Amino acid sequence: MAVLGRWRATGEELYREVVRLTELGPGQELLVSGCGDGVTAEWLATRTGASVTGVDPDEERIERAEARARALPEPLPLSYQQAALDDLPHETAVFDCAIGEPVLAAAANPERAVEELVRVTRPMGSVVLLQLTWSAELGDAGRQLLVERLGLKPHLLVEWKQMLRDAGVVEIQVQDWTSGGPGSRVSGAAKAPGASESPLTWQQKMQIVGRAWRQWGWREARGAVEKETTLLRELSRERAIGFQLIKGVKWPHAKAS
Repeated sequence: MAVLGRWRATGEELYREVVRLTELGPGQELLVSGCGDGVTAEWLATRTGASVTGVDPDEERIERAEARARALPEPLPLSYQQAALDDLPHETAVFDCAIGEPVLAAAANPERAVEELVRVTRPMGSVVLLQLTWSAELGDAGRQLLVERLGLKPHLLVEWKQMLRDAGVVEIQVQDWTSGGPGSRVSGAAKAPGASESPLTWQQKMQIVGRAWRQWGWREARGAVEKETTLLRELSRERAIGFQLIKGVKWPHAKAS
């Protein structure tokens, strides 16, 4: 929550910008890779009129997304599939636009997941990555702890851009949404929620100790709270994690998968 919470308040603003950049509209086909519970896919289908396909590797999340869709007062051009993000179950060049959500970074092979995102996009179609990035120096131990908590591995911005280029994407644009988007006036947006002298509640500390004790024993559990408290302070102070909107265009001669 300390890492991801700062962008949730600007979620609709972020996706409005995605719609503006990609010029999504009725009659177009959109893929949302890493769609989770379907909130974003549903929002995009409602606002743009495009036919939206959501893919996620988590069966329970797909079931919840489908349940959300069935509960809508009026049906939308919206469908979901469970699949690995680095092995999408779609033909080549079938979508006008493809969006890679943050969970794409949890794929077994993120580079391959980006290649798949590009493969299923039509030539001259838009490819968008919404991804966490390392934006400052953070020790190996801190990075590993953060990866464990997030369940995904951020990359440097230059690495995400190179993945797109290697897959055949050109005209790459980047917007930094670390503080709520370009020109954001949100006060204190760069500071992670809970980043105070006591960023963890008593209940959270007990959860950390219990988890560490089960995994490593009491000796490691004693220092677990201090490690996570220190990590949260570093994230807040040094902006060790960024959030980027990266948009490009699939070149007609993209590399074959």
